[in-house]
Amino acid sequence: MDWAVITLITIASIATIIGLLLSPTGSTSGLSAMAGQDLELFKKTKDRGFFKILQMVMFFIVFVIAIICIVYKAIPK
Repeated sequence: MDWAVITLITIASIATIIGLLLSPTGSTSGLSAMAGQDLELFKKTKDRGFFKILQMVMFFIVFVIAIICIVYKAIPK
């Protein structure tokens, strides 16, 4: 397996765990998109502390995964 595949599997596992931790906080967070629930992306929430940090980490992980995929495709084999 390539370095990118191993890294993406690891990051995806972390993102899944964070999503499961965020699931009980409300209907619009965590893995609610996988359950088919309505996501309100621009709704103001009153999340604070631990849940706010987890939401920021999840947001950052999305960009990390996208950058890894772009870099992996850009590198010639």
